Amino acid sequence: MEDDISNLSRPQMYLFGCTLKSDKREFRVDVDDDDTEQQLSLKAVCLGAEAEDKFHMVEVEGLTYDGKSTKVPLVALKPSVMPSMTLGGFEITPPVTFRLQSGSGPVHISGQHFVSVKDSDDEEEENNSSPVKRPASLMSGEEASFGSYLSVFTYCFNTQGKLPL
Repeated sequence: MEDDISNLSRPQMYLFGCTLKSDKREFRVDVDDDDTEQQLSLKAVCLGAEAEDKFHMVEVEGLTYDGKSTKVPLVALKPSVMPSMTLGGFEITPPVTFRLQSGSGPVHISGQHFVSVKDSDDEEEENNSSPVKRPASLMSGEEASFGSYLSVFTYCFNTQGKLPL
């Protein structure tokens, strides 16, 4: 019975994806609920088939360890040179904004979104633990989601975003 209760507090993993293009150059992931802790694990970025043969640069804006906002380049892709890039589980905590700095896209970003419910204040004091709980798979480097990651990457690389008929 105790195992059933511990599974309820286990972080939930969701598929994450967004597309940046000329008419939607920005995508923001916010923390909607103060009772949850969230983590993005980015896996791959690829250009759509209709992307022009010029550089498409994506910037990510997030918070540093001391709560200050920072912007860094995430990828620079060009269809004829490098149409996709694996990010190997680049982890970032929301709030985060992805921005298409140059090019017109489409640029597809994929990964996983981890969400867990925070412990109550009483439980935190009893456990004397950190308020941030990261999924075990992120801490140990397990590749539990490798199959789904490989499918998304293969789809982006082989079809450049076009659905098979």
